[in-house]
Amino acid sequence: MGAGAGVGLAALAALLLAGCASTPLKPMAVGTSPSCTDVVFPIYFAEGSDQLTATADQVIGSEAAQVHGCRIGYVSVLGLTDAAGGVAHNLDLSRRRAATVAKALASAGLPTPKFEVNGAGETGALTDKGRPVPLRRKTEVVIHALPT
Repeated sequence: MGAGAGVGLAALAALLLAGCASTPLKPMAVGTSPSCTDVVFPIYFAEGSDQLTATADQVIGSEAAQVHGCRIGYVSVLGLTDAAGGVAHNLDLSRRRAATVAKALASAGLPTPKFEVNGAGETGALTDKGRPVPLRRKTEVVIHALPT
C-alpha cells in the first residue's frame, strides 16, 4: 500500500468519525412504539484512553433510547485496542473500555444483570501482513432487544 492509500484511509476514517459527531439525534415520536430489534454500534476512544467523549455519551443515550420499552435479552460490550503498547496493558485497557461503556449504558436505563462485558485487547489488531487494522480503539456493543 502506497503513502497515498494510507492518507486515503486516514481521510476516510476522519470523515466517518466526523459524520458520527454531526449526525442529529432523532427522538422517537410520541405514540410510536420501539422497533425492538437488535441494535449494534461502536463506541470509539482516544488513543490510550478509557474515558467517554461527549459524542460517545450522545451515541450511548441515543442507542439506549431506541430500545426503551423493549424487553432486553442481553447487552454485549466487547472492548478492543490497537496494537500499540504491551499485550497485558492492551487487555486491561480493552476491559476498562468495555466496563466504562457498560456503566454508561446502565446509567441510560438498560438492565445491568443482562450485561456480557469482555475485553479482547489487541487480538485481531493487525492484518495477516502485520499492518494495523484501522479504527480499533473502540468497544463493539450489541443490545438484543425483544418485543414486550
